[in-house]
Amino acid sequence: MTTVLLTSEGPLMKLRTSHLAVAVLTCSALCALTACSSSSSSPDTAASSGPSTKQLVTKSAKDFLHAWMAVEPSDGETMCKLQTKAARPNFDEDGGTLHGCITQRQRDSAGDTTDKGNATRAPLSISISNYQDVLASRTHPAGKGVLATMHREGEDQFRYALRVVKDGGQWHIEQKNDVGPRFRHTADPVAAVLADKE
Repeated sequence: MTTVLLTSEGPLMKLRTSHLAVAVLTCSALCALTACSSSSSSPDTAASSGPSTKQLVTKSAKDFLHAWMAVEPSDGETMCKLQTKAARPNFDEDGGTLHGCITQRQRDSAGDTTDKGNATRAPLSISISNYQDVLASRTHPAGKGVLATMHREGEDQFRYALRVVKDGGQWHIEQKNDVGPRFRHTADPVAAVLADKE
């Protein structure tokens, strides 16, 4: 009877080497696919070292509304810095310069009179929801839309739809509209309000 020894040069070693090569190739392919999928992130997801587009848009909207409605008199400088040139009240006069906007808002605020009965008003709560893409309209570029719901204790809540666009690397308010009674019972009126009110 003849005994066959399978040495390191024999069929068994060749079989093991073949299996190892297949495993290495499979692993390499999977690693490459994983790298590709992780590198192609959505624009609305957070970058490895910064906030997501949704977080930036939400912050711009909330900061603008706080400067406009939560403090008396309104913080005109913050409002102007958070608006696009086209959305600033001085656009027709000087093309919406920051200086012109701040000057006009300070002038408007100087004329505001605070009712003594409102001196103790409850703080304004602002919540931002219904983040979404919004199409361009006849007078506004495409961007992101959000719904702002605001409320003071003892008063009725009210809602605004805002269009926020990327302008000079920052997210700025391009359009703001009161939702109003027409859309009072609509859960997500953002696109309709922004398209309806130019």
